[in-house]
Amino acid sequence: MLPTQNIVITIAHIMDDPYMPKSLWKRSFGRTVLGNVVRGQIGKNRIFRARRGNGFYGSKLGVLYHDRMRYFVPSSINNAQGAAARSALATAVSNWQNVLTEAQKIEYNKRATKGLRMSGYNLYIREYVRANA
Repeated sequence: MLPTQNIVITIAHIMDDPYMPKSLWKRSFGRTVLGNVVRGQIGKNRIFRARRGNGFYGSKLGVLYHDRMRYFVPSSINNAQGAAARSALATAVSNWQNVLTEAQKIEYNKRATKGLRMSGYNLYIREYVRANA
C-alpha cells in the first residue's frame, strides 16, 4: 500500500492586472494555473511576488514583473551590530513619550516642517539615534 500525502496550498493574494492582456500573465505551479497575478507563498516550496517596474536598475516603468523564489527563512536581525541602534531607538521613543515637554515637541515640529517634510517626532528620533548609536 502506498503512503498518502496531504498537500496544503496557501495563496495569499490573487488578482487580475487591468493593464496587461490576460494571456500574457498566466502563471502556473506545476500543471495548475493559479491566476493572472500571484502574490504569496505555496506551502514551504515557493514564494511569488508581483511588482511594477520603476524605471531603475533595468526595469521598465509600469511593466509588471513576476518573481518566483525558493522558500527561505530569513536570518535573525538580533545581532551585536544592530544592538546599539535598537537600544537608541527604544530610548528615543521613550523620551518622546515621557520625557520631552510639550514646548520641546512643538519646537521639533516647527523645525521639521521647514523643508524636511517630516514630523517633529521623526526628526527627534533621527537626531537622537544618530547621536547615540
